Formats: sequence, C-alpha cells, structure tokens
Amino acid sequence: MKFNFTSKSLFYLFWTLIITYLLLLLIGPRVPDNLQEEYCVRNFEINSYLGHSMNCDSADWILNASDPSRLLDKESIRQPRPGLITTVHIITYPLDFLFKTFGFFDDYPKRTQINLNNDQGEILYEKFHPRLIYLSYALVNFFIIILILKLVFEIFNISIFHTQDYKQITAWLLMFLVFNNITNQFFWSPSTKLLNLLCGVFTIKYIIRILSKKINHKELLIVFLILGVSLLFYGVFIVSYSCLLFSYFFKTYKDDLLRSFSYVLIFSVTFIFPFLTWYSYIQSINSDFYFQVFREHDSVIWFVDLILKKEFGNAILKFYNNSSFFILGFLKQYWVLILLFFINISIFFKNINVRLKNPVVQSAAFYFLIYTLFFSLVGYIPFNISAGLIVPTIIIFTFVIQQNYENCFRKKTFIITNAFVFFVFCIWSIQKFGPYS
Repeated sequence: MKFNFTSKSLFYLFWTLIITYLLLLLIGPRVPDNLQEEYCVRNFEINSYLGHSMNCDSADWILNASDPSRLLDKESIRQPRPGLITTVHIITYPLDFLFKTFGFFDDYPKRTQINLNNDQGEILYEKFHPRLIYLSYALVNFFIIILILKLVFEIFNISIFHTQDYKQITAWLLMFLVFNNITNQFFWSPSTKLLNLLCGVFTIKYIIRILSKKINHKELLIVFLILGVSLLFYGVFIVSYSCLLFSYFFKTYKDDLLRSFSYVLIFSVTFIFPFLTWYSYIQSINSDFYFQVFREHDSVIWFVDLILKKEFGNAILKFYNNSSFFILGFLKQYWVLILLFFINISIFFKNINVRLKNPVVQSAAFYFLIYTLFFSLVGYIPFNISAGLIVPTIIIFTFVIQQNYENCFRKKTFIITNAFVFFVFCIWSIQKFGPYS
C-alpha cells in the first residue's frame, strides 16, 4: 500500500520529523544536577529551556579537536582514535573564519594556565572556541545520520534521494535507526558512539552484497580500505572487518581455496594499513602507543589471562555472563519496541512468511551475533553500546513487514495505529534521559 500523499510532501515530512527530533533533544538538560556524576554527564544550559546532559567524555573530545597535537601525548586516551578529532578540527577552520568575519570569537586561539597543584601547572592551548568545535561535532553527527539512512535505504532498494520511495512503508520504519537511545544521548554529545549505528548498516549492506555475489574484488578492496580508515575513528569497525572477511571466505572457499586465502590476506593488509601507519608514527615519537582499553580496562586481556592460567571454565563463564548481560541490556531498552512488533504482526497480518535464507535476514542476524561477541570479549558492555543491536533488529523487523505487507489486511488501521504509537514513542524518547555511560 502507498500513502495518499504526494511524494514530495512525504519527503519533506520525513526530513522535517528527523530534524525536529534532533533539535528537540536539546530541551533540557534532562539529568538532575545532583545525578551528573552517577550518570557520567555534564549539564550545560543554553537558556532556561534548552540545554543538554553531555556525556562526561565529551569535554575531552572538544579539547582534542581544538588542539589535535594532544593526541601525541604519551598517555593520550584518544590516541587510537584520531580520525574524528582530526575531521572536526579541519571542519572548524571555515566555521572559525565565518564567525570571525562577523566579529565573533576573536579571542581565539588562546592559551590558559591550569594549576594542577601547588607547584605544577599546564598550559591549555585552544585553537578554536569550544562552541565552534561543538557545532562541528554536531555537523559531523548530522552527516552520519544522513549516511546511516542512505545506506539502510539502499539495503531495501530504495533511495533517500528519490521522493517516490517515501511512499513506501519501509522508509518510515527505518526512522527507528534515528529515533533511538544512541542518537538520544550522543547526537549532541561529542563522541564516537553514533558510529555504532553507522557500522551496523554499512556492515549489513556489504554482507548482503557478498552473499548475493553483487560485488567484485576491486570494490571489496575499496570497502576494506574504507574500513581501515574508519578504524582510525572507532574500534567497532573491527566488527565490520570480521563480518565481511568471514562472509567472503564462506562464499568463495569452495570455488578456489588458494585464491580465497590470497584475497583474505590482501583484504586484511588493506584494512590494517591505515592504523598501522598511524601506530608506527606514534611509536617513532613516543616509543610507545597508548591503548586505554588494554591498560585501564583489561579488554580482551582478561580472557587471555584466564586461558593462560588454564582456567577455561572461568573464561567461558565470564564470556557467557558478558554476552548475557549485553543482550539483556539491549532487551531492557527495547522490549516495548520488540513487543509492539509482535503485536503488530499478530493483529494486522496473516500468513507471515519469514524467509530465513534471505541475505538480509542472514546478514543482520550474523552482525547481531558478531557485534555481541566482540563487545563481550572486549568486556565493555554498557547499555549505550548494547543499544547498537537496534540496527540488525530494525532491519529484520522492517524486512519481515516489507515482505509480508500484502498480507496486511487492515492497512489503513495499521498505518494510523503505528503513526500514533510512533508519535508517543518520540515524545517519550525526547523527555527521558539515558542510557549513559
């Protein structure tokens, strides 16, 4: 069924809802001041109505983007992730020029003396005003949102640029990839968390292409190079690398095992090259490289230590506990959404056909598994990370409804009911706070 609106009006409505939702997230701050430390946030106010409970790490992201040379410090916790910081720094140059043309922020760059204790201090250098850096992060996040929607639309053979595609129910179901807990907290908080959503749609799209044999080796080489550069933004793209490499090998090894292994090696070298280059550069300066996840959180190391101690049972048990907590964390956040999906197909659909062998279902399910296993092994399992499982979940739900939409026997009621539920969900999402790290 198609909506009884013009394609152009639906296009404008879709993007108006997206932008309005993102702007309304600035109503706040939503976390009470006395709970800032507990929820790891820092409140800031724009006026008496607008503000945000910014993630506690965001200030450091702002400082690093204002002075990327901080990445070269021996104990820089952002050292493994220079990509986002460098990108924001570059984007801020034209913004800085524009605002200074009108007489704003002329007191930057500046250096500030910070006293750490009685006899030591640090000179804090800031190239740009923090508000400009903050604006640049928001622009990058908005670009990420657009890219997420572009890629996920392509999974369902529609396009964000074709107005007629907004008449399809599919486009509107995919809005949940924007209206979710990760966007809720991190769109206005400088961070890499939105990349968890981008990683999901990018990976699932290219797993589908590999399984469907709709991609050649040259294109795959470019994909792995993109993933290698993306690794400089966030380590979650190791999940993408693992998923795509395994999918490629699984699909090709029976045809020519040696050739398949050769390309696995080529793709792996291509993927690791950008990060290895950055790693080597830092090593040449500091004779060291600071991996916070290993030094402060024992990520992966905990598992290796237990194996080396031959405590196999404890290793398996802890891994199982991490995985269980991770999935339960996701279900606690989205159980209502999942329940509504099953209520929908029970009330409005008949003869539901779930094609488990379809590449879309297989790709999304495989990503769900690898994403869960990756963070369970890393040992980093907060709610705002497990919330990333919304990507494969929404893709599977959307696929099921799309494939069975002809079996929806009360389409008008289905649309009206879900539009109302969606509206209530948005209002609830805007006013709530969390999950925070």
